[in-house]
Amino acid sequence: MVVQYSARCTTKSGKLEPNHFGDVMSQRETSCMLPAVFKDPVQRIMLMANGNLQRVLSAYYNLPVSIEVVFNEPETPHVLKDPALPVRYNRSINLVCNRTIVCSAQSTVDLLTRKAADLVINNGVGIGQLFRYLNVLPTFALLEANLSESDTSFSRLYELRSDDVACVITEEFPDGMLNPDFCKHPPGWRPVDALR
Repeated sequence: MVVQYSARCTTKSGKLEPNHFGDVMSQRETSCMLPAVFKDPVQRIMLMANGNLQRVLSAYYNLPVSIEVVFNEPETPHVLKDPALPVRYNRSINLVCNRTIVCSAQSTVDLLTRKAADLVINNGVGIGQLFRYLNVLPTFALLEANLSESDTSFSRLYELRSDDVACVITEEFPDGMLNPDFCKHPPGWRPVDALR
C-alpha cells in the first residue's frame, strides 16, 4: 500500500505552518496528521522524524544507534578545486543498533552552493553533518509513505532542503523493528555476518 502525504502542518487556527526543524524550537502548537492506516504511534513518530531519526531510534531501543556508511560518492567525477554546481552525491547508509540494521537509507544530496561544496569536498564535512555546519534549519516534506500488507515493515520518501543543500531520502524499516526487543539478542549470539 502506498499513501501519498504532504507534510504541511497547520496551527490550531488553521494557518499553514512551515515544515522545518524549527518545530523543535517553536513555541506554537502544530499538528501533523498521517492517514489512519498508520495505526502504530511509534511508526507515526518515525515517519515524521525530521532529521532526528537516529536519536528517536536510540531512545526507543534504549541502546546506542550508529551509522554504517555503505557508500557516499559523487555522481560524476568533478574537479575538486572548482566543481560545477550543483554537485550531486549518492549515499547509502544503515542505522545499526546492537549489530542489527533498524533502518536502511538511500539518498541523493545536491550541494547547491560553493559554500556547501567547499565544506564537503575540501574540508571533509560529512553529508550527514552538513546542515549543522551551515547552521540552517532545513525544510522537511514527507513525500510518500509505504506500509507492507502485514503492517510490519514500512518506508518513507522525504526531502530536506535549504538554500545550500537539497536531500531526497528513502528509508526502509525492516519487518519486526517496531518490537522494542528487536535489537536484543540472547547470550552467546554472535552476529559476525549480521550486517552483510
